[in-house]
Amino acid sequence: MAVAELCLFPLGTGSPSVGEYLKPVIRVIEESGLKYRLCPMGTVVEGSVDEILELVKRCHEAIFNAGAERVVISLRIDDRTDKPLTIEGKMRV
Repeated sequence: MAVAELCLFPLGTGSPSVGEYLKPVIRVIEESGLKYRLCPMGTVVEGSVDEILELVKRCHEAIFNAGAERVVISLRIDDRTDKPLTIEGKMRV
């Protein structure tokens, strides 16, 4: 199991407000079945690397379908083989 942080930045929207472009992205994340946590500057998801990469692809399509002319995606994946990773485990100090 991997934990990833995903941020999508729609560009070419004509407005500094991006909520309308991110609503369909959040819907895709909710419907993915993956465990997730919305954060102020991105979303953290938990799943296999393949599931996470497929989710990124669907989010990419959703933001373009919402009308963004350009999108910048920031993705960080933490994956390890020596012990399981979870969102909650990464939050513990």
